[in-house]
Amino acid sequence: QAKVSIKPDAAFQSLIAARQELNTASKYLSTKDYEGLKDYLSDPSLNINNYEENAGVLLASKQLDAESKKEIGTIRRYGVGADVIIMFGSVKSELEEEEANFVSVSKSLKRCMDALDEVIAICKSNGF
Repeated sequence: QAKVSIKPDAAFQSLIAARQELNTASKYLSTKDYEGLKDYLSDPSLNINNYEENAGVLLASKQLDAESKKEIGTIRRYGVGADVIIMFGSVKSELEEEEANFVSVSKSLKRCMDALDEVIAICKSNGF
């Protein structure tokens, strides 16, 4: 359940910031700094680590129409929002492996970015 204290506009801004964080994360991949990437993504203050909560605020808001809410979805109800959560989880879990598959990390990070771009586009089409 989303905290009422987060306003929809702030939640949307958090998604924009999360997208920037994913850009930063991808720079670690290009330099093959996998430990740095793991450390960076483990920071609990990162917006991407709070995606689910912020998406919940947006889904609970009256600013998104019913069709947009369905398109975004949740981890329980499939949609591009679930892709963000699943792909980000995949990135983090792969980085925990002793022999991490960095092709897999890279693909999951790219899919996470693409899904988040879609969520942001849906929000923008609703006036955010």
